[in-house]
Amino acid sequence: MRHLLIAIMSCLFICVASATDTVGYRTQLTLSPEDSALNAVTTLQVPQHYLAGGSVALFLNQKFSVTSVSGAQVESYAVEQSNKVPVWNEVIVNFSPTDKTASEWVQIEYSGTIDNDAQHGNFISPAKIHLSIDSAWHPIFTDFSTPIRGTVNIELGDDWKVFAPGQVSSDKNMHRVESNSPTIDVSLYAEKNPTSISNENFTVIHDESNAENAEFVASAGLKCLQRMNQQFGNHASLDSAHVILLKRPGPSFARGNHISLNSQNLGTKRHTHQYLCHEIAHNWTYFTSAMSHDYWMIEAFAEYISAREIERIYGKEAFDKIVKQWHHRSEGEAYVWRPDTNHRASHKVNYGLGPVALMKLQEKLGEEVFNELTHWYMANDVTETEQLIKRLETLSDHTIARWFSALLAGQQNFKESKV
Repeated sequence: MRHLLIAIMSCLFICVASATDTVGYRTQLTLSPEDSALNAVTTLQVPQHYLAGGSVALFLNQKFSVTSVSGAQVESYAVEQSNKVPVWNEVIVNFSPTDKTASEWVQIEYSGTIDNDAQHGNFISPAKIHLSIDSAWHPIFTDFSTPIRGTVNIELGDDWKVFAPGQVSSDKNMHRVESNSPTIDVSLYAEKNPTSISNENFTVIHDESNAENAEFVASAGLKCLQRMNQQFGNHASLDSAHVILLKRPGPSFARGNHISLNSQNLGTKRHTHQYLCHEIAHNWTYFTSAMSHDYWMIEAFAEYISAREIERIYGKEAFDKIVKQWHHRSEGEAYVWRPDTNHRASHKVNYGLGPVALMKLQEKLGEEVFNELTHWYMANDVTETEQLIKRLETLSDHTIARWFSALLAGQQNFKESKV
């Protein structure tokens, strides 16, 4: 697993991709829990620029066999070990020349087993199923930034309950997952007779080892959900959310209303509370390319908003500790964003220097104007830093906008404030 994470992170820092419109998918999935196996047929929309370029590459689990790839423009395909993430394969689909200006649909049929002991946190077992990007069980674009949205129809026993981002409906042994927000992957969890605890419209599905942790996660999660809706729900409310809380390997992650926590990485209650608020806040941060130099806004706003929520609940001392962590994390980073540097910032910026910049901006603007800027960002499709700076000019003046632009570019002092 360590090598997998290193490979993925290396790709995130090295690959270059531009943001694109959301594309669709339709997946028919048959699961065989006793054999840790799956069979799937995915029909995926391929953007026109890939057709014009002659090919598209998609990540897929290395243990899977691809039975067929078909489509109106498909000329051939090959399955090769990925150079970007060597523990995965790439399905390379070649297209015949075309002058079409619209996207095309490609159908990929594949099957295989999930290695439940691979330490990526994914598994198919007789009683539980956990699938995400970490096993590359579902085809995704190798640029790590093409957003997808669609449906998965799952054939699984009627004694199973399925949890996933978006909406889930079941009819006997058929379960339908319909995503309502774009992501770069497809994730889901299923369990026979799951144990759960609900606090109003926030639910925690947990294993036996997390019975006590589940109560706090449910309480903290509900507080975050209510607070985020209170602040930003006028734009688009998040009616409910759930957490899958398991003692398992692999990373924690969140996709919309679906949060999966590795309980071994929970940390302190304050840390867990902030993580939940951070991930719930992402329901109001607009999707942009994960490889873009503007990506810092998504993480920095979620990080700063969640930290302010921690201050409201736990006090200023707790917030000051987070600020110190931001400064420590961002050591060695000179800037957040520059208009002439088009590459993704590191995690040191996204979760360190970026929120520090927002904190300094609030100090400059005052709480009322900064809150107005934050609400505008969370309510609109803001994907470029220039949009944020222009809005700042409208809410304040050219002087503050120029100062903030210089701060982001590292031309102002990021030195730690006294706290």
